[in-house]
Amino acid sequence: MSVNKIKAVIDTQIFLRAAINLKSLPGKLIFSMRGSYNLVASDAIKAEVQDVLYRPKIRDKFPHLTDEIAQIVLTAFEDAEIVEPANVPAISRDPKDDIFLACAKAASANYIVSEDKDLLVLNPYETIQIVNAIDFLRVLQSD
Repeated sequence: MSVNKIKAVIDTQIFLRAAINLKSLPGKLIFSMRGSYNLVASDAIKAEVQDVLYRPKIRDKFPHLTDEIAQIVLTAFEDAEIVEPANVPAISRDPKDDIFLACAKAASANYIVSEDKDLLVLNPYETIQIVNAIDFLRVLQSD
């Protein structure tokens, strides 16, 4: 992990969109752009992403989302910086989003990448920028 690269926490929705279409913008961020930033996650984030990728309701809606594709997406966590926040304060109007905020704060991340309005409305969170996928791509391309 490079010390100078920006650190980013990526929310579940981005991982799901990458799984649905590996060639989409989220897929590009998760796979081909991975060398441009340091992914930061927690065990809670990894567990939520895995839960969503294997959820029967999601699989019914996206039958091409196979176990193999889910495993490919989950490999993104293999070289991630894993942090365990000491606590997860209630900040977002959606309590499920607080794990992303706590992780980013614990890791001193630069960005949270999300398409979730409950997170985006909090931008910035302390010193952390909360941006959507296209804005994060612009950040990566400007470095």
